[in-house]
Amino acid sequence: MTKEKTLDIAKDIGIDIIGSLFYAVGVNVFTTPNDIAPGGVTGIATVLHSMTGLQVGTLSFLLNIPLLILGFIVLGKRTMLNTFRTLVILTVITDATYFVLPQYTNNMLLSAIFGGVTIGIGLGLIFLRGSTTGGTDILGRMLLKKMPHVPLGKILLIIDILIIAGAGIYYKTLEAVLFAFVSVYATDHSIDAVLDGSTEGRVAYAISDRYEEIGNRVMDELERGITYINGEGGYQNAPKKIIMCAMPSRQFANFKKIVFEIDPKAFVMSIPSKHIIGEGFKQTFE
Repeated sequence: MTKEKTLDIAKDIGIDIIGSLFYAVGVNVFTTPNDIAPGGVTGIATVLHSMTGLQVGTLSFLLNIPLLILGFIVLGKRTMLNTFRTLVILTVITDATYFVLPQYTNNMLLSAIFGGVTIGIGLGLIFLRGSTTGGTDILGRMLLKKMPHVPLGKILLIIDILIIAGAGIYYKTLEAVLFAFVSVYATDHSIDAVLDGSTEGRVAYAISDRYEEIGNRVMDELERGITYINGEGGYQNAPKKIIMCAMPSRQFANFKKIVFEIDPKAFVMSIPSKHIIGEGFKQTFE
């Protein structure tokens, strides 16, 4: 095994441990003590914990075993090996911290929100390195092979709705369902923030006859690279230069200021971008 490969594996394990700690805080401090079933296998394990007293981590691992076996057959060996490693770490840390971490039961809404956020941060960190935690994600990907016309997000949403509804029936309260949806919403947004936050920004465009002057100021003052794109005006069929510049969203106001100071008649637009990879931004997706 090469030094680079060994370092990659060490990074994966390190991120799995950090992500699992965040996940454990969300589950052990916020969701489980308040009977909030936050969707997925964790939601099922939360209900089973209430029934049996067994730990959520162990229950999640046991529930994942048949899914892992099916995943090996349908999705391939490599993905499932990474998932198995992550699940072992997640299970050990979740169960080991159950008796150490405090339990917050003062406010259900805060528990749902902060439980969802911390679980989402943990899962997002794990997903950032290309691993998964198994569960309904495996089931969703297998169903996707049978129903390729249905978006994976919708499949997972339907599964979550069924699990949360089942938990609501068990707990015999509508509040359990409502707070579970709050938790799932917070989890999804936290995952997105972790996965996209370090690479998102804005792509700005400006059309002006004074493009060189604008471009030079943008490069000097914002310290951002620019690209000139050849275009053609639709009304007069005249050649135009389009300035394109990728930047953090906070710099767009300064970009507009520079453009309109030089050319008040310029045309400016921008598009939010989830992923900007390259010099001046994050260098890779890892």
